[in-house]
Amino acid sequence: MKITSIYILVAFSLLIFTSQTLLSQDSWWKEKKYKTEEKQRKFNNCKKVLVDISDGLMYSNVNYLIPHFQNEVYLSIQNSEKGYYNREQSSYIVESFFTTYPVSSFKWKNSSRSERYAFALGKYKYKKGGFINTFTISVSLKYIDELWQIDQIIVN
Repeated sequence: MKITSIYILVAFSLLIFTSQTLLSQDSWWKEKKYKTEEKQRKFNNCKKVLVDISDGLMYSNVNYLIPHFQNEVYLSIQNSEKGYYNREQSSYIVESFFTTYPVSSFKWKNSSRSERYAFALGKYKYKKGGFINTFTISVSLKYIDELWQIDQIIVN
């Protein structure tokens, strides 16, 4: 009984350590201390939106992005689409991008934020013709009505 309890405790400790280690690997997001809880919450929400976007890119699932689209989003997609599009058009264009360039991996590289804007830059690896290629994706967010919304997505 005692050995089982120790084993469970060690396993639980490893699980906690592993999850904290994974969270601490967010090197693209520099943690900051804010003077108020309101500001802390605001920027935690910003990070959550960027994580949602990252998940959408990683899993080729536009449904992670749609809730964060502004009414109009500027898209510049690798020599094809360039301009302002409404939510429905934006989701169609992003979905088409996922079909044309099947994701191999996605990871944010860095980010910055201010009171009204946030920006993140990442690497999108995709498989095409038996080769793995890379796009740089930048996403700009705007803080509107207490929500972080996607202002633009640029794929180069």
